[in-house]
Amino acid sequence: AIRVALWHLFAAARLMSHLPPGHHVMGSRGVDDEEIERCQVQSAPPGRLEISKDNDCWPYCIVWTWIPGCTQCSAGVIGHMGIATSSGQIWEFMGMGAQRGPAEGGLAFGPVIRYLPLNPRLVRRGNWDECIEETIKKWHGTMHGACVSNCHSFVADCLHEMRYAGIPCWTWLSYILAVWVWVCGRFASGFRFLYCCVPTVIIVGLFVYFGILGGNSKEG
Repeated sequence: AIRVALWHLFAAARLMSHLPPGHHVMGSRGVDDEEIERCQVQSAPPGRLEISKDNDCWPYCIVWTWIPGCTQCSAGVIGHMGIATSSGQIWEFMGMGAQRGPAEGGLAFGPVIRYLPLNPRLVRRGNWDECIEETIKKWHGTMHGACVSNCHSFVADCLHEMRYAGIPCWTWLSYILAVWVWVCGRFASGFRFLYCCVPTVIIVGLFVYFGILGGNSKEG
């Protein structure tokens, strides 16, 4: 958990270092409530947009990317996630409040590797974009709390605000999201499948190999 938190803080610092002068990350210190009110999520035009890897457009999706090292050592379960609006605009939590995904696309740790399409018809309170926007405001000024307050917690809170699928306790299920994406998430492309899975298989294989080797040496 400490390694995950350190990776998140490192990525946040790297993202901040590339921002132009005068730019504020939403939810960071120094951003007033009036600016928060102006930072509204981008809604889709009439007609549902299609998911497009080439355009980095992931409407109504939970999106996921790896955290190098942590993902491999957890057999692909641990990673970084965000949620996309009806227009495909990604929002994520890296600490210091929620923020849009990088301008070049993807998430703070890299490109979208896996995505989980959700159904906006299962929103039971408000609508998809309004609930994400409300959650963004709620998380204004929130710092990263490792296992307690992280990217999973933010996405779970968005679903909680929607009462998605009629479930009233998404905030208690934040880590279930990691398993849900791991089991049901789709890979964005064959290349990204290999990009994520090959290193993971190698690392897990080494753990298993040296575990068996260590067990045999003790028996000997």
